[in-house]
Amino acid sequence: MARAQSEGIRVILATGRMAQSADVFRRALGILPGPMISYNGAEVVSMPENAVWVRHPVDEKAARALVTLALSQNILVQVYVADELWVSRDAERVRDYVKNNHVPVSVRDQEALLDWPEPPVKILLQAEPEVVDRFRPVAERHMAGHPVRLFKSQLDYLEMVGEQVGKGRALAEVADRLQLSANQVMAIGDNENDMDMLAWAGLGIAMGQSHDDIKAVSDFVTASVDEGGAAEAMGHFLWGVSSPRIEAGGKVLR
Repeated sequence: MARAQSEGIRVILATGRMAQSADVFRRALGILPGPMISYNGAEVVSMPENAVWVRHPVDEKAARALVTLALSQNILVQVYVADELWVSRDAERVRDYVKNNHVPVSVRDQEALLDWPEPPVKILLQAEPEVVDRFRPVAERHMAGHPVRLFKSQLDYLEMVGEQVGKGRALAEVADRLQLSANQVMAIGDNENDMDMLAWAGLGIAMGQSHDDIKAVSDFVTASVDEGGAAEAMGHFLWGVSSPRIEAGGKVLR
C-alpha cells in the first residue's frame, strides 16, 4: 500500500461494512485520507471525516416487506439507518458481528425496528448458510417488482440494497469525481457483491478462492487471500513482478 500511494496510486476500500467499521482497516493498512465505498456501494464517503458524497437508500416499501418476511421466519435482521445499526434480537451472531466490525448496536423489537427516521441504507439477514440458501428464493419472489438487489456477501449473509446500488456503480462515481477512466482502475474482489465492480474496472482481478461466477467476470485470477493474492496481483500488474499464479479470468477469454 505504501509503495503504491507513494507513486501517486489512489487506494480505495470498497466494502459492505459501515464506513466507521471499515475505517479501522483503512487506518491499519495505512490508506491515506480520501474516498471509501461502503454499504456495498450504497454510500460513498470521504474518510476520515466520514463526509457523505453520495447515499442511495433502499426503497422503503421493499425494506419493510423484507424485514417483516425475515422476522416471520425467525431470521436475524440487521437494519442500517444512516450511521446506526439496529438488530432484531441479541444473539451470539450479533455479538460476533459487533466485535468484528467495531460498531455499536441497538436491539429493537419489530415495531421499533420498522420505525426508522429515514429509509435504511442496507438490510442484512444472518442465518446458517443452508437457511440463507432456502430463504433466498422466497425473498426474491417477495421482492419481485421492487427496485432492489439481493445478494450474498458471505455464506451466511443475505443483503438487500437499492436496485441501482453496487460497488461497480460506486467505483464509477468515485472514478468520475477523480477524473479517472475505467481503464485506469484496478479492482480486486472475491465475492458476489464484488462482481459488478470486477466487471466494470479496466482490470478486474478475482481472488483465488472466489466462486467460478466471480472469476468469469474478471480479467485475471490471483492466488487466494491466505496466500497473499491481493499483494501478489499488485506486484505483478503495478510493478511487473512475475507471478506464475496469476491466471486468465473469464473476461479476457471471451
